[in-house]
Amino acid sequence: MNTFRNFRQPCQRRHQSGISLIIVMIMVVIIGLTSAAAIRNATSGERATNNMRMQNLAQQYAEAALRYCEAQVAKVDTDVTRVATLKDANIVDKAVGAAPGWNMTSSWVGAAAAGDASASRTTLPQTQIKSADSSVTPTNLPQCVAERQVLADGNKALILTARGFSPDYTFNAGTGATTGGSVVWLQSILLLQ
Repeated sequence: MNTFRNFRQPCQRRHQSGISLIIVMIMVVIIGLTSAAAIRNATSGERATNNMRMQNLAQQYAEAALRYCEAQVAKVDTDVTRVATLKDANIVDKAVGAAPGWNMTSSWVGAAAAGDASASRTTLPQTQIKSADSSVTPTNLPQCVAERQVLADGNKALILTARGFSPDYTFNAGTGATTGGSVVWLQSILLLQ
């Protein structure tokens, strides 16, 4: 009678060093770092684009304020549609070499000081701001100030300074210093004859 014998091969244990696990873990770390860097770059690019957009909006608001103030001073002083703050009586005269009033904080914020241009400080009316994107409006409306400068040759020039603010603009109410957002300053000089 034939009997089959069940011969078992002795179990050979293979020595495993776990090198594949180490390689997989290194690959996971590399993929994670690469993903984090890609997300960071995308976020940084989005922030830069938004900052440029806010700067452009501030520029457009400053241009609107400057155009508005130029149109107002071009009107005859007795014109009833001329803004009161830009009438001749409110525009301060500066002597040759005198510090300009437009760069004095008091011309823009707070109470008037001697020699500043605050009497002519004019805020652009909301109706003058025209935007294709009606969802974006400035929290601080653009402003302008005007002052007459006596030139060395005795002639006079009208200096109009406008500033526009981005929608995210914030400032220190006491000092007028910008604490966030963008502010753009524009100036136009008109020779008076």
